[in-house]
Amino acid sequence: MDVIFNRLESFFKTENFNELLVEIGWKVISVILIIIIFSIVRRIGKNMITKGFAVNLHRFQRVTGGSDRRKETFESLALNIWRYFINIVMIFSVLGIFIDPKVLLAGTGSLALVVTFAAKSILDDIAMGFFIVFEDLFAVGDFVEIDGNSGTVTEIGLRSVKIRVLTGETVIIPNGNIQKVINHSISNGQALLDISVAYEADLDRVIGVLETVAAQAFEQDEHIIEMPKVLGVQELADSAVIVRMTAEVTPLEQWRIQRDLRRLIKLAFDREKIEIPYSKMVVYQKDERK
Repeated sequence: MDVIFNRLESFFKTENFNELLVEIGWKVISVILIIIIFSIVRRIGKNMITKGFAVNLHRFQRVTGGSDRRKETFESLALNIWRYFINIVMIFSVLGIFIDPKVLLAGTGSLALVVTFAAKSILDDIAMGFFIVFEDLFAVGDFVEIDGNSGTVTEIGLRSVKIRVLTGETVIIPNGNIQKVINHSISNGQALLDISVAYEADLDRVIGVLETVAAQAFEQDEHIIEMPKVLGVQELADSAVIVRMTAEVTPLEQWRIQRDLRRLIKLAFDREKIEIPYSKMVVYQKDERK
């Protein structure tokens, strides 16, 4: 043990130890400088991409035949590609400080082959990401339903899609896992209402009141494209007659218009003394004196 301690003590007192400290110090400083430089470059590139899409919006729309939603999608994808590219270059730059660049380049081919076989899911995600963008399945800002998750698309990347759901959370879905997509933003919506009335109500009068409400709503709301239609009796339920009404509306407005129509129908039924059935409980009390 004394021999070992003596050798260590002599090593720490030699010039080799001082050179080692200097070398480690320069490497640490180099890593810090590389991270700072690439962080600045990444921010500059991000700002250039954002400004480029903002300045050349009209030219972009002429070339792609797209709209604002299409522009935002390509902008999101470009930022995602830039982020991946700059991070990969930064990682290789940092590794180049500790590993001989020739050895690093020689191992890149073998590493790429290993990654190709080991990361099939990553490649599937990237391929699906390009299909989503170039086939315009959905875009940033669209309200979609993907595999049971409903919300607004906030980002489309090379590997995943981010959706902000109605409760505020962000759901991240790998592109390769996307199986079924319902896009509510690319076509007109359909407001659908099933209105329950009592069996004792006069159906012709009920339909007349609903048609009056439909005309009122069509006149007041510019998002209703066509006059709402009262289709008639949809179902004879246990305790109510169900009458169906539909309205073609602009995208994403169907839920709000359904709420507005229900409010107008309730007010109209109250004025016309049309009963909306509700659950009732009848209590029979046995007379014990008999």
